[in-house]
Amino acid sequence: MRRLPEPFSTRRGETAIVRYYIDTEFNGTGGQLLSIALVRQDGAHFYEVLHAHELIVPWVRDHVVPHFGQEPIARLQAVKKMQKFLRKDDGPHVFIADWPEDLVHFNTMLLRDHGKRNDPFRYACLLLNLPGFDTASASEVPHNALADARALADHVEGNLRGDLSTMDPADLSLVQKACADADLA
Repeated sequence: MRRLPEPFSTRRGETAIVRYYIDTEFNGTGGQLLSIALVRQDGAHFYEVLHAHELIVPWVRDHVVPHFGQEPIARLQAVKKMQKFLRKDDGPHVFIADWPEDLVHFNTMLLRDHGKRNDPFRYACLLLNLPGFDTASASEVPHNALADARALADHVEGNLRGDLSTMDPADLSLVQKACADADLA
């Protein structure tokens, strides 16, 4: 059973570093983003499935698409919903992932036309190595971005709380230093 930290809150006007765990599903290496999930350190989450605009590769069709759990929406609609979710916290934000393409797809969602970007404007992205941790094995629904992001959050937050001691010290230190002014679970 998942153990979530105490309820998380930020007060307007105060700076509180907020950790988010990212997972995405995409159409093969370098392929189109198909779903994205952000799980905040307290368990609040954002999850959307996007319309596919390219032929879905067979492995993704067989192992990812059946686990979406909701109907796809337009990318612009997903961007607006993600912005609304992220604006609930003043930040700064720290986005944590265990796979490079998760961060690539997330950062691409922040881009707008004409060389502008959506907020948050002040954030850090951490890519953790996590030897011995396998998202697919830890996830309640492997290859569902939300379930995978929750598994990542549970793993890292458990290590921050001291409930687990499975993270490489370098990864744990990276998270602790990036979130030095935050309540670390």
